[in-house]
Amino acid sequence: MKLTLLFFCATFTIILLASCTTPKNINYLSSYPRDSSYTYIYQSFEVPIQVGDELAVSVSALNPASAIPYTLPKGITVDQDGKILYPQLGAIKVEGLTRSQFRDLMISRLKTYLTDPVVTVDFLNFKVTVMGEVAKPGTISLPQGRINILEALAQAGDLTVYGKKTPVMVIRENKGRREFGYVNLLSNAIFTSPYYRLQQNDIVYVQGVENKPTADEQVTARKLAYTTSILAIVSTLGLLILNIFNNR
Repeated sequence: MKLTLLFFCATFTIILLASCTTPKNINYLSSYPRDSSYTYIYQSFEVPIQVGDELAVSVSALNPASAIPYTLPKGITVDQDGKILYPQLGAIKVEGLTRSQFRDLMISRLKTYLTDPVVTVDFLNFKVTVMGEVAKPGTISLPQGRINILEALAQAGDLTVYGKKTPVMVIRENKGRREFGYVNLLSNAIFTSPYYRLQQNDIVYVQGVENKPTADEQVTARKLAYTTSILAIVSTLGLLILNIFNNR
Protein backbone atom coordinates (compact mmCIF):
# COMPACT_ATOMS: atom_id res chain seq x y z
CA MET A 1 0.00 0.00 0.00
CA LYS A 2 2.80 2.36 0.89
CA LEU A 3 4.61 1.62 -2.35
CA THR A 4 1.43 2.29 -4.33
CA LEU A 5 0.91 5.68 -2.71
CA LEU A 6 4.56 6.55 -3.09
CA PHE A 7 4.42 5.69 -6.81
CA PHE A 8 1.22 7.75 -7.13
CA CYS A 9 2.86 10.75 -5.47
CA ALA A 10 6.04 10.49 -7.56
CA THR A 11 4.04 10.22 -10.78
CA PHE A 12 2.10 13.41 -10.16
CA THR A 13 5.20 15.26 -9.04
CA ILE A 14 6.87 14.41 -12.35
CA ILE A 15 3.76 15.56 -14.24
CA LEU A 16 3.81 18.82 -12.28
CA LEU A 17 7.42 19.52 -13.13
CA ALA A 18 6.85 18.72 -16.79
CA SER A 19 3.82 21.02 -17.03
CA CYS A 20 5.70 23.96 -15.57
CA THR A 21 8.51 24.00 -18.11
CA THR A 22 9.00 27.10 -20.26
CA PRO A 23 10.81 27.67 -23.54
CA LYS A 24 14.59 27.66 -23.34
CA ASN A 25 15.84 30.98 -22.01
CA ILE A 26 19.14 32.42 -23.22
CA ASN A 27 20.72 35.30 -21.34
CA TYR A 28 21.14 38.73 -22.90
CA LEU A 29 24.61 39.54 -24.23
CA SER A 30 25.62 35.92 -23.78
CA SER A 31 28.38 36.31 -26.36
CA TYR A 32 30.13 38.89 -24.19
CA PRO A 33 33.46 37.50 -22.88
CA ARG A 34 33.63 36.93 -19.14
CA ASP A 35 36.84 38.91 -18.70
CA SER A 36 36.40 41.67 -21.25
CA SER A 37 38.45 44.81 -21.35
CA TYR A 38 36.59 48.02 -20.56
CA THR A 39 35.38 50.36 -23.26
CA TYR A 40 34.73 54.08 -23.10
CA ILE A 41 31.09 55.13 -23.17
CA TYR A 42 30.04 58.35 -24.85
CA GLN A 43 27.57 59.51 -22.23
CA SER A 44 26.50 62.81 -23.78
CA PHE A 45 24.60 61.30 -26.70
CA GLU A 46 21.54 63.34 -27.60
CA VAL A 47 19.14 62.83 -30.47
CA PRO A 48 18.88 65.78 -32.88
CA ILE A 49 15.75 67.89 -33.10
CA GLN A 50 13.63 66.96 -36.11
CA VAL A 51 10.84 68.48 -38.16
CA GLY A 52 7.57 67.98 -36.29
CA ASP A 53 9.14 67.87 -32.83
CA GLU A 54 7.24 69.81 -30.20
CA LEU A 55 9.51 71.61 -27.73
CA ALA A 56 8.86 73.08 -24.31
CA VAL A 57 11.10 76.06 -23.64
CA SER A 58 11.38 77.75 -20.24
CA VAL A 59 13.39 80.92 -19.62
CA SER A 60 14.43 82.49 -16.33
CA ALA A 61 16.81 85.32 -15.47
CA LEU A 62 18.26 87.34 -12.62
CA ASN A 63 15.18 89.52 -12.85
CA PRO A 64 12.32 86.99 -13.13
CA ALA A 65 9.82 89.51 -14.47
CA SER A 66 12.04 90.35 -17.42
CA ALA A 67 12.02 86.70 -18.56
CA ILE A 68 8.24 86.33 -18.70
CA PRO A 69 7.86 87.45 -22.36
CA TYR A 70 10.40 84.81 -23.43
CA THR A 71 8.83 81.79 -21.68
CA LEU A 72 6.34 79.91 -23.81
CA PRO A 73 3.01 79.05 -22.15
CA LYS A 74 2.80 75.98 -24.38
CA GLY A 75 4.96 73.96 -26.72
CA ILE A 76 6.32 75.17 -30.03
CA THR A 77 6.52 72.92 -33.10
CA VAL A 78 9.42 72.68 -35.53
CA ASP A 79 8.05 73.54 -38.97
CA GLN A 80 8.79 71.90 -42.33
CA ASP A 81 11.76 74.22 -42.83
CA GLY A 82 13.29 73.02 -39.57
CA LYS A 83 12.61 76.35 -37.86
CA ILE A 84 10.58 77.68 -34.97
CA LEU A 85 9.07 81.14 -34.78
CA TYR A 86 10.01 82.28 -31.30
CA PRO A 87 8.34 85.28 -29.62
CA GLN A 88 10.62 88.31 -29.39
CA LEU A 89 13.44 86.48 -31.20
CA GLY A 90 11.92 85.62 -34.58
CA ALA A 91 12.71 82.54 -36.70
CA ILE A 92 15.37 80.16 -35.35
CA LYS A 93 16.77 77.19 -37.25
CA VAL A 94 16.73 74.25 -34.82
CA GLU A 95 16.57 71.12 -36.98
CA GLY A 96 19.67 69.01 -36.44
CA LEU A 97 20.54 70.66 -33.13
CA THR A 98 20.47 68.73 -29.89
CA ARG A 99 18.56 70.05 -26.88
CA SER A 100 21.83 71.26 -25.36
CA GLN A 101 22.87 73.06 -28.54
CA PHE A 102 19.47 74.71 -28.86
CA ARG A 103 19.63 75.75 -25.21
CA ASP A 104 23.07 77.33 -25.71
CA LEU A 105 21.86 79.12 -28.83
CA MET A 106 18.90 80.54 -26.92
CA ILE A 107 21.13 81.70 -24.08
CA SER A 108 23.49 83.50 -26.48
CA ARG A 109 20.57 85.35 -28.08
CA LEU A 110 18.83 86.17 -24.82
CA LYS A 111 21.95 87.74 -23.30
CA THR A 112 21.16 90.81 -25.40
CA TYR A 113 17.89 91.25 -23.50
CA LEU A 114 18.30 89.48 -20.15
CA THR A 115 20.84 89.31 -17.35
CA ASP A 116 22.14 85.80 -16.66
CA PRO A 117 19.45 83.96 -18.64
CA VAL A 118 18.81 80.29 -17.89
CA VAL A 119 17.05 78.12 -20.46
CA THR A 120 15.63 74.59 -20.23
CA VAL A 121 14.43 72.64 -23.25
CA ASP A 122 12.37 69.44 -23.23
CA PHE A 123 10.57 67.36 -25.84
CA LEU A 124 6.81 67.24 -25.51
CA ASN A 125 6.14 64.56 -28.11
CA PHE A 126 9.29 62.43 -28.07
CA LYS A 127 8.17 58.84 -27.81
CA VAL A 128 9.08 55.29 -28.75
CA THR A 129 6.76 52.31 -29.03
CA VAL A 130 7.48 48.74 -27.96
CA MET A 131 5.34 45.98 -29.45
CA GLY A 132 5.20 42.21 -29.76
CA GLU A 133 6.29 39.65 -27.19
CA VAL A 134 6.87 41.97 -24.22
CA ALA A 135 5.04 42.03 -20.91
CA LYS A 136 3.68 45.58 -21.26
CA PRO A 137 3.55 46.72 -24.89
CA GLY A 138 2.86 50.41 -25.41
CA THR A 139 4.26 53.88 -25.99
CA ILE A 140 6.96 55.45 -23.80
CA SER A 141 7.13 59.27 -23.55
CA LEU A 142 10.59 60.78 -23.03
CA PRO A 143 10.89 64.51 -22.27
CA GLN A 144 14.68 64.21 -22.19
CA GLY A 145 14.76 62.49 -25.58
CA ARG A 146 17.20 59.78 -24.56
CA ILE A 147 16.72 56.01 -24.31
CA ASN A 148 18.41 52.89 -25.61
CA ILE A 149 16.74 49.68 -26.73
CA LEU A 150 17.60 47.78 -23.53
CA GLU A 151 16.04 50.52 -21.40
CA ALA A 152 12.94 50.56 -23.61
CA LEU A 153 12.51 46.79 -23.29
CA ALA A 154 12.95 47.05 -19.52
CA GLN A 155 10.24 49.72 -19.32
CA ALA A 156 8.01 47.42 -21.35
CA GLY A 157 8.41 44.71 -18.72
CA ASP A 158 11.06 42.73 -20.64
CA LEU A 159 10.44 39.98 -23.17
CA THR A 160 7.89 37.28 -22.45
CA VAL A 161 9.08 33.68 -22.32
CA TYR A 162 8.05 33.43 -25.98
CA GLY A 163 9.97 36.51 -27.18
CA LYS A 164 12.90 36.03 -29.55
CA LYS A 165 16.06 37.84 -28.49
CA THR A 166 17.28 37.91 -32.06
CA PRO A 167 16.50 39.54 -34.31
CA VAL A 168 14.59 42.39 -32.66
CA MET A 169 13.27 44.83 -35.24
CA VAL A 170 13.50 48.63 -35.02
CA ILE A 171 11.30 50.60 -37.43
CA ARG A 172 12.57 54.15 -37.89
CA GLU A 173 11.42 57.20 -39.84
CA ASN A 174 14.49 58.90 -41.27
CA LYS A 175 14.20 62.01 -43.45
CA GLY A 176 10.86 61.03 -44.90
CA ARG A 177 11.78 57.38 -45.41
CA ARG A 178 10.93 54.33 -43.32
CA GLU A 179 13.81 52.00 -42.56
CA PHE A 180 14.01 48.64 -40.83
CA GLY A 181 16.91 47.72 -38.59
CA TYR A 182 17.64 44.59 -36.59
CA VAL A 183 19.56 44.04 -33.37
CA ASN A 184 20.78 40.91 -31.62
CA LEU A 185 20.18 41.03 -27.88
CA LEU A 186 22.52 38.06 -27.44
CA SER A 187 25.59 39.85 -28.80
CA ASN A 188 27.70 42.67 -27.41
CA ALA A 189 27.77 44.06 -30.97
CA ILE A 190 24.44 45.66 -30.07
CA PHE A 191 26.33 48.55 -28.46
CA THR A 192 27.78 49.60 -31.82
CA SER A 193 24.50 49.26 -33.70
CA PRO A 194 22.87 52.47 -35.02
CA TYR A 195 19.64 51.11 -33.53
CA TYR A 196 20.97 50.73 -29.99
CA ARG A 197 20.08 54.32 -29.14
CA LEU A 198 16.47 54.92 -30.09
CA GLN A 199 15.21 58.01 -31.84
CA GLN A 200 11.94 59.91 -32.07
CA ASN A 201 8.99 57.69 -33.09
CA ASP A 202 11.05 54.49 -33.26
CA ILE A 203 9.03 51.28 -33.04
CA VAL A 204 10.65 48.26 -31.38
CA TYR A 205 9.05 44.96 -32.37
CA VAL A 206 9.86 41.68 -30.60
CA GLN A 207 8.96 38.60 -32.59
CA GLY A 208 7.56 35.45 -31.00
CA VAL A 209 9.08 32.00 -31.25
CA GLU A 210 7.80 29.82 -34.09
CA ASN A 211 6.38 27.12 -31.80
CA LYS A 212 4.55 29.54 -29.51
CA PRO A 213 1.36 27.89 -28.23
CA THR A 214 -1.98 29.46 -29.08
CA ALA A 215 -3.96 31.37 -26.47
CA ASP A 216 -6.19 28.32 -25.90
CA GLU A 217 -3.17 26.09 -25.53
CA GLN A 218 -1.65 28.45 -22.97
CA VAL A 219 -4.90 28.43 -20.97
CA THR A 220 -5.01 24.64 -21.13
CA ALA A 221 -1.38 24.41 -19.99
CA ARG A 222 -2.07 26.70 -17.03
CA LYS A 223 -5.12 24.63 -16.05
CA LEU A 224 -3.10 21.43 -16.35
CA ALA A 225 -0.32 22.87 -14.20
CA TYR A 226 -2.86 23.97 -11.59
CA THR A 227 -4.64 20.60 -11.59
CA THR A 228 -1.46 18.54 -11.39
CA SER A 229 -0.11 20.71 -8.59
CA ILE A 230 -3.31 20.17 -6.57
CA LEU A 231 -3.21 16.41 -7.22
CA ALA A 232 0.45 16.25 -6.23
CA ILE A 233 -0.26 18.11 -2.98
CA VAL A 234 -3.25 15.88 -2.19
CA SER A 235 -1.30 12.70 -2.90
CA THR A 236 1.59 13.89 -0.74
CA LEU A 237 -0.74 14.75 2.14
CA GLY A 238 -2.44 11.36 1.76
CA LEU A 239 0.88 9.60 2.01
CA LEU A 240 1.85 11.60 5.12
CA ILE A 241 -1.49 10.87 6.81
CA LEU A 242 -1.20 7.17 5.99
CA ASN A 243 2.30 7.06 7.46
CA ILE A 244 1.05 8.74 10.64
CA PHE A 245 -1.73 6.17 11.12
CA ASN A 246 0.57 3.26 10.33
CA ASN A 247 3.13 4.41 12.87
CA ARG A 248 0.64 4.60 15.73
